[in-house]
Amino acid sequence: MHTALNVCLWCLYNCSQNLKAPPKSPDLNPIEHIWRELEVRVRKHDIKTKSELKTVMMEEWVDIDAEITKKKKLVKSIPKHLKAVVDAKGYPTKY
Repeated sequence: MHTALNVCLWCLYNCSQNLKAPPKSPDLNPIEHIWRELEVRVRKHDIKTKSELKTVMMEEWVDIDAEITKKKKLVKSIPKHLKAVVDAKGYPTKY
């Protein structure tokens, strides 16, 4: 459940039930798959300094094609992820 007061109040009046999933749950956040892709790409480099890390991360970020979101069906998979979180009663899922 979100912790921001305005979100909590909105949920109280508009949601029939609240999920006990933590705020910013990675199970429900498609960007986590993109971060994983970036991590895999960055680890292929022999990085020695923070500045090298920053440079490589920026270069690899730019090279991540928007098509990856379609290939991995990141947004379309959200209903399946929501069901998994509900079935797990808010506990971690395989996602």
